[in-house]
Amino acid sequence: MMSALSGARVVVTGGAGNVGSHIVDGAIAAGASEVVALDALVRGVPENLAGALKTGKASLHEMDIRDREAVTAAIEGADVVFHQAALRWTRCQESPRECQEVMVDGTFNVLEAAAAAKVKRVVLASSAVVYGEPEALPMHEDQPLNGTTFYGSMKVANEQLARAFSQLHGVPATTLRYFNVYGPRMDVRSRFVEVMIRWLNLIDEGKPLTLFGDGSSSVDFVYVGDVARANLLACESSASAAIVNVCSGVETKMRDLAALLLRLTGSSVGMEFKPQPEGALPARRVGDPRRARELLGFEAQTTLEEGVTALIEWRKRALSGT
Repeated sequence: MMSALSGARVVVTGGAGNVGSHIVDGAIAAGASEVVALDALVRGVPENLAGALKTGKASLHEMDIRDREAVTAAIEGADVVFHQAALRWTRCQESPRECQEVMVDGTFNVLEAAAAAKVKRVVLASSAVVYGEPEALPMHEDQPLNGTTFYGSMKVANEQLARAFSQLHGVPATTLRYFNVYGPRMDVRSRFVEVMIRWLNLIDEGKPLTLFGDGSSSVDFVYVGDVARANLLACESSASAAIVNVCSGVETKMRDLAALLLRLTGSSVGMEFKPQPEGALPARRVGDPRRARELLGFEAQTTLEEGVTALIEWRKRALSGT
C-alpha cells in the first residue's frame, strides 16, 4: 500500500530538534517529495539534518513560529504538517509569557496556516506532563489532567486548539502525548539537559550519579526512533482529532536506569542519593499504549538497553565532532 507521505510536501516545525529531525528522515524514507524543516535553532542544531539535507529533498528554514506571515508562507502548499516546535519545560517555568507566546500563539499560527493550506493531516506533539499526578496507572488518555506546570498547561491548550481547528475547518489532527523521549540527537550542550545526558556527563567527570529519594521513582522511556515512527503512522490513520499516548508501556525505576548507564559505560562512579526536592515529578510514571496500538498500529520496538547503547555511541561521536 502506498504511504500517505508518498509524493507529499511535508513541513516539520522544530525540524532540527531531536524528534523533528528524525521525522524529517522518516518522511523522506516514506517517499515525501519535499520536506521543509522550520526551526528557531534554540535547542535544535543544523547537524541533526545533515543526512536529510544531502538527499536534496529537505531544506532548513530558521524561523520563529511566532512570525505569523513566515509560518503561513512556509506551510502554503503543504500536504502534511508535523508540529514539534516547543520550549523546554524548565524554560517555560522561568519565562511563562514567552512560553505562552511560543507554544500557544505559535501553535495557533501553525494550525491557522495548515487550515488555510487545506492540509491532509496535522500531527501535533503533546506531552505526558499534562497528566500531572496520575489518578491511574498506567496513564490512559481519558483520565483527568492534573498537570501544574506552565509547559503542561500550554500543551493542553495546544490539544484543544487542534480539536477546535479540526472541528471548524475539517483539518484532520492527531495529537501525540509523548512520554520520556530519549536517543541520538538529544541536546547535549545547553544549560538544561535531560537526565541521561546529565548522568553521562557525570560519568565523564568521574562523579557519582545523583538520584533523589531512594531512586525508586519511575519513568516510561520511549526511544526517539519509535516516536518518529508513531508520527508517520498517524498520517496513515483515519482517526480525526484523536489524542494518543506515545510510550513504551514499560516502567523503569531511576536507580535501574542509573545501573544500566554504569554497566554500559563500564563506569565505577556509583550513585549518590539526595533528599527529594520540592515540586518533584510524580513518583511513578508509565503510559497505557493500547490506544496507540488500536488507532495507529504503533508499538514501541526498541528496548531501553538498545536505545541507551545507541545514545551513548552517538553522544561520543557528537562530542568529538566526528
